[in-house]
Amino acid sequence: MTPGRILVTRLRQIGDVILTLPVVEALHRAFPGARIDYLAEEGPAQAAEGHPAIDRVLALGRGPVAALLPAPPGLLVRLRGARYDWVVDLYGNPRSAALARWTGAPVRIGPDRRGRRRLYTHPVPSPGAVPAVAHHLAMLAAVGIEAPPAAPRLHLAPAELERGRGLLEGALPSDGSRVGLHVGNRWPAKRWPEERFAALLRALPRLGARGVLLAGPGEEPLARRIAEAAGPGLPAPVIAGLPLREYWGVIAALDALVTNDGSPLHAGPALGVPTVGILGPTEPEIWFPYDPRDGHQLLCREIWCRPCHRHECDRLDCMDWIEVADALAAVRRALGRGGAARASA
Repeated sequence: MTPGRILVTRLRQIGDVILTLPVVEALHRAFPGARIDYLAEEGPAQAAEGHPAIDRVLALGRGPVAALLPAPPGLLVRLRGARYDWVVDLYGNPRSAALARWTGAPVRIGPDRRGRRRLYTHPVPSPGAVPAVAHHLAMLAAVGIEAPPAAPRLHLAPAELERGRGLLEGALPSDGSRVGLHVGNRWPAKRWPEERFAALLRALPRLGARGVLLAGPGEEPLARRIAEAAGPGLPAPVIAGLPLREYWGVIAALDALVTNDGSPLHAGPALGVPTVGILGPTEPEIWFPYDPRDGHQLLCREIWCRPCHRHECDRLDCMDWIEVADALAAVRRALGRGGAARASA
């Protein structure tokens, strides 16, 4: 059956939603006449906004929901009333599986996990430790849609891009290359040491570049500490407190981005910005599926205890072994390939 109405779901995590966007594009290529909706929680749903292959973004609030209901009644009515032909659930937790079943779609594709597989018509076994984009595309392969891995792309409106350029120019007027440093993460084990970021900030002028510190919710004090640690002779602006899509507009105006693991790791490449990703206790072969030919650089050390996926660690050797010289060399390569990254965006 050729679907006329498709719902794609990935409820949580901004970076994870970014990594699902190639699935939307593959569905649009396979069924150009189909309506495609996307369902996610309110924050992550912003990654789907403006995408030319998506007709409607449905945001799932995180407020209280009546007992035994997977979503507020109004949203449940909309999902059932949409009469989807296909649902592609790329999350597969109990809530997203229940929502897929609730739609009544005759084709429901989702992960083959214990206790939930019964809610899908096409439960798909895990393809194993493959890059995240390939993992999501494997869902489509189960229903006969073969799609090569592709880089995710965020789509900002011209006004959003212009606003981001203005914010960056106001913080750090253009005079040479501008490198953003996203220094935070809510999990301590995923943060490169503060003193290393400060030292990198001091070293950037050797490349003819200057740094600007970027801070997400709750990260501004950390960013300001690093800015102060860089020294009084090197003013380092901090951009903080922005709505998510304004923050992406600032990233889009950068010449390169250096970031810990987290959603900026995926937003940078998805905006065509050469991105240096610093990864510690995780699996880079899964979570950094980005091409160095586009300027994207991975900083990650092979170490006996990785991947541990810990949120906290007493040693943090995986981060400590990444030197400032390594990061500076990666930024040099990123800046040198910047044109290739933007040409591919």
